[in-house]
Amino acid sequence: MDAIRAFAERHPFWFVVTLAILQPIIALPFVVVAKVLGTEITPLRLIIPTAQSVFVLWLIWALGWWRTSGLAGPVRNTHLLIYPALIHFVPALLYGSVEISAGWVLFYFLAVLATGISEEGFARGIALPVLLKFGKWSAVLIAAAIFSAGHLTNAAFEEFTLLEWIDKFGNTFGFAVLYGALFLRTGSLLPLIFLHTLLDYIYVTSGTAGPFVAEPLDIRVHLGIAGLNTLVGICLMTGVTEKDIPRIGRPAATPA
Repeated sequence: MDAIRAFAERHPFWFVVTLAILQPIIALPFVVVAKVLGTEITPLRLIIPTAQSVFVLWLIWALGWWRTSGLAGPVRNTHLLIYPALIHFVPALLYGSVEISAGWVLFYFLAVLATGISEEGFARGIALPVLLKFGKWSAVLIAAAIFSAGHLTNAAFEEFTLLEWIDKFGNTFGFAVLYGALFLRTGSLLPLIFLHTLLDYIYVTSGTAGPFVAEPLDIRVHLGIAGLNTLVGICLMTGVTEKDIPRIGRPAATPA
């Protein structure tokens, strides 16, 4: 682990890029096994993010970054969480909800919870503190760009127009800027995992994204939310002080 820690400190950008590539690779063995056995791939929606979550949490623990990654310690500035808690309900407010059986409701709740843990653990818990070597603004923007680029892999399975490309990248980028700023201002990953899970769950149950799509969220609304999230994130970033910056150069306390 000392070698990995040293690599992260000396080459923060490439460390984050390497992890960004490695995390999706974790899914490959599960996909291959499912294809070879000819089994239903729906369970992979839960199995893969769970495996990725275990990997990310193990890595944070093994590196001694539990507190630095915001998985321990107090939550500061909790009032700043009001905005994302409200904006995340927009799909449900505009489109209501679709009919989903109780079993699938539980299944997809667990799936989006695992996704929230793995994505927040990587993008905010690991990538952002490591990239802070470049300064707070560069760290948040670079982490957001890498996070957004990772979501564009969906293009391998779907056809996108230019506007849809802009929407896909812009929405995840604005989301990441907002969450990056919130991570620094609150000092905690836990509320971000909860909010991330809430957002994905609302998309699924409102039928605006995911396996039960009835009507995708209007692209103008989507881009509007992305722009607002970016603006709010930038505003929050102006309030980040030196004491808000986590230090990741040496092992921190592991959970009690």
